[in-house]
Order: sequence, then structure tokens, then C-alpha cells
Amino acid sequence: MKNSLPDHEPSATVVQRHQIRRWDLWSLRRTAIAYILSVEAAVAIAAIGLLTTVGSTTGTEWLRFTALVLAITVHLTIVRRAEESRRDESAGPYFDLTSVWTFAAAIALPGSLAVLVAVWLRIVIWPIARRQPYRFIFTSAHIVASTLLAGGAVHLSGFSLAASGSVLTDLGLLAVLVGVAALYWFVQVLLMTIAMKIVNPATRFADSLGSRNDNMLEMTTLGVGAMLGMLIATHWVAPFVLVVPVILVNALLHRASERQAHLERLIAEQHQAHLQLTKDAHTDYRTGLFNTNGLNEYGGRLTDRCRHEGRPVTVLAIDLDHFKRINDTWGHPAGNAVLAEVGRILREKLRPGDVAGRDGGEEFVVVLADTGLAQGTAIAERVREAIGEMSVVTTDKHRNTVTLRGRNLPLTPEGPEVRAISASIGVAVLPENGECLTDAQHCADAALYAAKENGRNQVRVAAGEIRLLPAPRVDPSLDESVEQGTARATRSA
Repeated sequence: MKNSLPDHEPSATVVQRHQIRRWDLWSLRRTAIAYILSVEAAVAIAAIGLLTTVGSTTGTEWLRFTALVLAITVHLTIVRRAEESRRDESAGPYFDLTSVWTFAAAIALPGSLAVLVAVWLRIVIWPIARRQPYRFIFTSAHIVASTLLAGGAVHLSGFSLAASGSVLTDLGLLAVLVGVAALYWFVQVLLMTIAMKIVNPATRFADSLGSRNDNMLEMTTLGVGAMLGMLIATHWVAPFVLVVPVILVNALLHRASERQAHLERLIAEQHQAHLQLTKDAHTDYRTGLFNTNGLNEYGGRLTDRCRHEGRPVTVLAIDLDHFKRINDTWGHPAGNAVLAEVGRILREKLRPGDVAGRDGGEEFVVVLADTGLAQGTAIAERVREAIGEMSVVTTDKHRNTVTLRGRNLPLTPEGPEVRAISASIGVAVLPENGECLTDAQHCADAALYAAKENGRNQVRVAAGEIRLLPAPRVDPSLDESVEQGTARATRSA
């Protein structure tokens, strides 16, 4: 038996079940309200009509009815917690084992008593269901409808549930039971699918069917229900014989559900761990940018894609000027703080589709997709200016607070030595400077060294004839300022 009518978005008014006008049913679309009420009214009329014939029931049928009611009560009382857990974990249609009792009642009891069995089952299952009232009532209505139609089909066939001794007759009974089980299942699926489609037009038919395992469970349940119906026809105590196996099967289903949920959690955790490992393998933990591996992989993909699409790519080679002296003067924590701030600037200044990475030490590489020389040079200038205007609050070797400043900033009372941050940038463009990322990096590095030879803190563009990497030349004026800062830090120590 399945219960798959989806919850509608709850209304803003607090649900008060004793006030009909505030039922969530009225928040549905009008067509959905009309369909649900029509089905419920039709089922109620048919059920009331059959209940008027309850006076003609025999004592044996009452015994069968009583046995089924007691078995249902025992079964659902014992498995209540397990069924609540399974129902809560079910993301789609929920299948349980109660079809054993309702299908058996449909084929073994008169229509009036079969209705009473289905109604009693829904009353007992209400604490487990924990669904909105309109959903629970509609589900109860389609269960009663399928029970009545299945029972009517069996009784109209004229076959007796007892063995006849004739092979053909018994095979005919088997065929009838198979057809009736299919009818029982189809009626529930049809009524529920129409309701789901009206409530949410985007619902697919497959959404109302449940998984393959759920439908195999339903087929098994209906088969057991058919056997129980034939056993009841032989002796009314049959439900008491079957109630213990049904409870045990429920326990097994609960354990299987718990194991599946546990495995799904493990798979999700492993997937998350894999994603984290992949990220760690490609990310520089200090700057938050790609490391060399990530830069080569993602930057290479970007340049290859742009090359195939005929779009230009600009590569920037960025190197922090005299970064070693920052470490020597103020210590490695200060240098690490500067690197982290440069990483933040690159993440802010670049576009989402660009690739930026730390290529070891104080060197950074940026790959700009669909970017020509003019735009790439402008971006490089913005990055250089932003680095030259940095202010990094950190600590020196003696854990004293110090603010390192960019060389583009004006002097402060702290002295010129704290103006220690600037960057030289080389710019290369594909396809003018090669065919791949490696070629572009080579040319950008050559332009970078040209920037350092000509005074640092500037942007240089790679020329087509640049191929050899010249030896770097130190800017004397810049060296003098840094050496003064080093000497002061040494004297203060």
C-alpha cells in the first residue's frame, strides 16, 4: 500500500483541525479540491451503500473479520516506531505491508466487512501517518476504493477460494487473483497519479510509481494477501498465523532501511571527502588560489578551449619585489600575511572565468580568458596598483605589531622601511606569444624580468623577439630603502 500524495506548501495560517475553513485542503488549486472531494464522495457513497448490507453477514464472516481486525491492531502497534522511521526516510511514494490485510479482506470478506477492515486499518495507522488531514483522508479513500473494486471483481468471477479438485478451475482462480491484484494496484496508482498531477502539473508518471524495490515489495505483499485470503476461506484463525511473519518482515525492512540510510550517508561523506581532497590537491592553502598543479590543469584547459574557439588569452606573470627581504626583516609570518593579501586581491580583481594561481614562492600566474593585449595590460596595471596600495597588519620577528605598506602609498611616521610591497608583472598573449600555456608563461616571465631590470613595480609586455630570460638587475634606489629598513629592524632588536 502506498501513500504518495505530495504535501502542498503550508498556508500562512496555523493549522487548526477543528476549524474546517483553515484546513490546508483549501490552499490547493480548485481543480485539485474538486477532484479530491469528488473521489472521496463517490467512495463514501459506495461504502455507505455496502454497509447497509452488514446485517446479512454470517457468523463465520464475523469471525474472519474479527481475526483480521485483531491481527491488524497487533501488527501496527508493534511496528509503529519502525514504520514511522521508514515513512520519514522515504523521499517518494511510501510502501508498507498493510496490503496483506486489505487485499485479503477484499477477496475473503463481503464488501461491507472489507470496508470496515480498511477503515479500521486507517484509524490504527493514523498516529504513524502524521500527514495533513486532507492527504490522509484521500489516501484512505483510494485504499477503500481499490478494496471494494478488487472484492467486487472476485465475487463477480464466481470462483470459490477453496480448492475445487479441478486443475482448470484452480488455474482459473489463480488467473482471477492475479488480475484482481493488478486491479487493486492500478486503481491506487491511477487515483494517486491524477491527484499528484493536478496538485503539481510538473509531476511525472514515474514519480507516483515508486522505485523498483518498492513495487517488488508491493507485488510480494499482494501475493501474501491472496494466500491469506484463501487461508481465511479455510479457517478464520489464519490471520493470527500470519501476523508474526508480517511483523518480522517489517523488522527486516526497517533494518534494511537503516542500513541503506547508513550507506547513503557514507557515500555522501566519501564524496565530500573526495571533493575536499581534489580541492586540496589543486589549491594553495596560504592564498586560496590554485597551486602549480591546479594552475597547469585549469589554466591549460582554459587556454586550449580559447585556442580551439579562436579567442585570445592573456597570461600575467606576477612577482613580488624583494619579497625575500620582507621575510628576512620582519619574519616569515609577515611574508605569509602579504601572500594571503595578494591572493585576496587577485580573487577580487579577476573575473569568475579567469584562472589565478601561486606558482611557488612569491610568484603568481594569471590566465585571462577571451582577453586581448590592451585589456590584459589594463588588468595587469590594476593588479599592480592594488598590490602597491596594500596595507597588511602583521607581526615582526619579535611579535610586535607592524603594518607593511605598498610602495605606491605615501610616507608615514613609521618610516620608509614599511613601504615594502610592490609587484612586477609580465604580460604575454596567445597566439602571438606561442600556442600553449607553457609558451605564454615563458614569454610572460621574460617580460617580468625585463620589468625587474628596469626598476621593478611596473608592467612590461612580452615582445615577439623575447625568448631568452635575462638575468635580473636590482634597482639601487629600492635596495637602499630596503637595506635601511633592515638595519633599523636589526638595531631595534
